[in-house]
Amino acid sequence: MTVTNEATAGPLPLVEEAVARLKTDAGALFEPAVIEALRELRASDMPAYVRLRAQAKRNYPGLPLRELDKALGTLTPRADASPLDGLVSLARQECELHHDSDRRAVAIVERGTHREVWPVDSAGFADYLRSAYWRAHGAGLPETTIKAALATLSAAGIHDGQQVPVHRRAAVWRDGYMIDLGDQDWRAIHVSPYGWELVSRPPVLFTRTTAMRPLPEPQREGADLGLLWRHVNVPPASRLFVLAWLLECFRPETPFPVLELVGEQGSAKSTTQSVLRSLVDPNKVMLRGAPKSEEDIYVASANNWLVSYENLSGLTARQQDVLCTLATGGGAGGRQLYTNSEEHVIETKRPVVLNGIAVVATRPDLIDRTVHVELPTIAPEHRRDDAQSRAAWKQDRPKVFAALLNLFAKTLTQLPRVQLERKQRMADYERLGEAMARALHCEPGRFQREYAELVRRGTDRALDGHPVALALDKLIERLAPPVTWEGTAGRLYIELERFSPADRKGWPHSPKGLADELRRLAPAYRARGLDIARLGHSREGALWRIAAAQPR
Repeated sequence: MTVTNEATAGPLPLVEEAVARLKTDAGALFEPAVIEALRELRASDMPAYVRLRAQAKRNYPGLPLRELDKALGTLTPRADASPLDGLVSLARQECELHHDSDRRAVAIVERGTHREVWPVDSAGFADYLRSAYWRAHGAGLPETTIKAALATLSAAGIHDGQQVPVHRRAAVWRDGYMIDLGDQDWRAIHVSPYGWELVSRPPVLFTRTTAMRPLPEPQREGADLGLLWRHVNVPPASRLFVLAWLLECFRPETPFPVLELVGEQGSAKSTTQSVLRSLVDPNKVMLRGAPKSEEDIYVASANNWLVSYENLSGLTARQQDVLCTLATGGGAGGRQLYTNSEEHVIETKRPVVLNGIAVVATRPDLIDRTVHVELPTIAPEHRRDDAQSRAAWKQDRPKVFAALLNLFAKTLTQLPRVQLERKQRMADYERLGEAMARALHCEPGRFQREYAELVRRGTDRALDGHPVALALDKLIERLAPPVTWEGTAGRLYIELERFSPADRKGWPHSPKGLADELRRLAPAYRARGLDIARLGHSREGALWRIAAAQPR
């Protein structure tokens, strides 16, 4: 009879037994005898060590691999380690490496009393690595070493780390929301129906970019929402819409309406936009110029919580389509590198604010998602210079922010009681606005009525400036009541040609193009009591009908 013991069998059976026990014993791998066996196995049979490590993670998904590596001593660099190995070992000692749902590695760094969360491939984490290496060795590193270390740590986070949810600026938390304050202590604010409080160590993981700037620490004493209107040129009739938009910016699970500020030169459009942004997502660059392409908008949304453009004279049809996508959620993809076939996908949903002298949102589907605010011109005697305005806003901002949080909490209390019988396109915003109006002691239904009127005016604006709509209106005027027209898209195209604009700007180039525009315009005409519907297909082409809408 042969007796097998640990000395004769080697480390493998002991480690295998401990890995199997992980399903019921979370500390099985950390027993001294098992740690010693793991060290021996790693030195003598690396393939078996790697396989058992992977099996251990499967048996116990919450296994703290970083703590295990510390116990094994694998995080301590050798005396003769290269700068790259030393940097990687240092980072693994100080960080937890995981990945998000898009398999992008993130590093969780403990810094004294707070916790920082950085995407491994970000400039912020690269800066952290440089400073950590300087503290440890009193030396700098070449850029090639930093890049190699980031690639190695990224792979470790993706393959060895767990998938963790990460957020930017706002997150749903239990019965309310967490808002990243963005300060150097990485604090957050928890808002719920019971009020709000500062949280020194948020339970959710917030990531940042180096361009993000902190929100003000809210000041309960003297909190006053009325102070906001001293710093923005928003007319009283539009203030409920703007306040509801500000609150909606902190609700990442709902669609975001686009805020459009329009006014003449001298109406403080940029100042108003900067002040509003400073209450949601302060940034190194508060206002950006017009985007050059659709991709520019997606890139801006990937690096900002709030997308903000100023002094727009117009947006292309495709750029307006992208803003629609940002409002309700979506993304775009393209080839990551010209040297391979991998796709780089940007998926995002973000609040948006725009300003311009002329109306920017001209496409019906974007107008449907837009909160349009006309800013009045400021008389010269009432204007303040920039230095005065900035100083006054710096003093009032903490009080306004606290008052906004107070309003948010009261709105969340009212929200479950609000039911909408007839919903607009942005129903979540409409419901939140109605709850907010009630929290401000407005009569029930006020916000819904005023928002319905805002949507109606937007519908009129969408049709009044659209070349196909203008031609359709002229054709409809010539039809005998009750209005009815039926035929192919080709025939309608020919009939509308005589009403087309002289410069042909915005005019479809074919019957198919006309059909596409009819689909876009149909909801706006339906609101006016006119149905535009595709009936099917015939030998001559697609059949369409224009007729008075039937009452529902």
